[in-house]
Amino acid sequence: MKHAVTKKQLLALKPLAFFIALSTSLTLIGCGDAKTTIVEKEPIPGVDNGHNHGAETAGRLFVLNTASIEAQVFDLDDKNLINTIPLDALPSAVYASGGYRFAALIERNADTVGFVDGGLWQEPHDDHFDQYTATPVLSNFSLNGSRPTHYDMFEGNVAVFFDGNAGAGSNAAVQVFDDQVIADAGTPAMVNFSVPMHGVAKPRGEHLLATVRRDDVESTSTNKILPDLVGVYHLHDGEYALEQTLDVVCPNLHGAAQNETHVVFGCSDGVLVATQGSGDAYSAQKLLNPDTMLDGARIGSLWGHEASGQFIGSASAGGVSQFFAVDPTRGDITLIDWQPVVNAKPVAREFAYEAEQFVILDDQGYLTLIEPHQDGDHTHWAYGARLAITDADVSAMPEGMKFSMTLAQNGHTVYVADPISQHIVVVDLDILAITSEIELDYAPAMITWLGIAESHDH
Repeated sequence: MKHAVTKKQLLALKPLAFFIALSTSLTLIGCGDAKTTIVEKEPIPGVDNGHNHGAETAGRLFVLNTASIEAQVFDLDDKNLINTIPLDALPSAVYASGGYRFAALIERNADTVGFVDGGLWQEPHDDHFDQYTATPVLSNFSLNGSRPTHYDMFEGNVAVFFDGNAGAGSNAAVQVFDDQVIADAGTPAMVNFSVPMHGVAKPRGEHLLATVRRDDVESTSTNKILPDLVGVYHLHDGEYALEQTLDVVCPNLHGAAQNETHVVFGCSDGVLVATQGSGDAYSAQKLLNPDTMLDGARIGSLWGHEASGQFIGSASAGGVSQFFAVDPTRGDITLIDWQPVVNAKPVAREFAYEAEQFVILDDQGYLTLIEPHQDGDHTHWAYGARLAITDADVSAMPEGMKFSMTLAQNGHTVYVADPISQHIVVVDLDILAITSEIELDYAPAMITWLGIAESHDH
């Protein structure tokens, strides 16, 4: 692993961190202070107790055990358990933080986002990074707000959208932070809205693109009031100020993604594409739903990657799932034939490391790869290959559970949690084969990869 600090990586240590470091108010939960009570584990081979200038490590794996309301963190180099961490409550969703050091635990009904320190990170030092290892612990830092729902990360920053609750009289809000804010128990940058809404926000350097709901738009849903506009916010002294509202309407906006050049939002009639021009101004255009989309369907989820010029969107109707390639440069949305097995419904999907594949995990126990192919100046996506990740009877899935996956950010590895067989399978995408397993004595509910991400060459 190369640890030379690139100009882009140093810039990614971000103006946001300097703004939010000025504030000192914070919210505390849990047990222990990761800054003062971390106990270092035995060093990973080649890693100093404290820091190291050039070691390679596969990372760590966070696994949620709902039966005991606890998390376990495994060392992915030797597949051994490092620590078991009791939790205050069961999260409704688990994600990695912007720098992949922490696991973020979304407790939507408790109005809280908690964090577990995975204990593996690096810090810049002159022209290289120093690598640190420690025992995973529950962080004493948390976010509080009404109904945390959408969680979006980009280039080290994370934006959590709090929907608010019309019944309780609480409005929507956004909190934006990075790993340093969590480690220092700092204060996130904020946006506070005047209405509740089921929205989304995409952090983008000093900008934040977030949904806007007009006051005159009504909804019959108490907590899922969908917006139809996008605002561009700019960071000033730890708070975001609205500087522009895009002039393209996006009815029933839901789902968003971004790459290096564009930010896209799912609308009932298509996809809104926002593009940053010179300076801080953004332009917008609408790509309309194609004729190949099922009647009654719309793109409601989108995925992007900094190494891909195209986005992947999903739509469904009548129990049938479709995937589409969204190309902002060409201005089109094209159907991808992902060739699903009979009755397969996706339960997880994500771009692989370096965006060389898009990985779909379905409820029948298969990983399906769709891959980009270059045809002149046009990139089209098509079915690539499929792998069975279990030989168990999928009808034996424990009630309320499902297969889940997480993708490494330092290579072409996928980790799939199988609640039926109570283990994690490790899949090498380069050869599309299961290479090892992590055996458990419980059904894993959610997993996420933690560690030191490699920068992408593109």
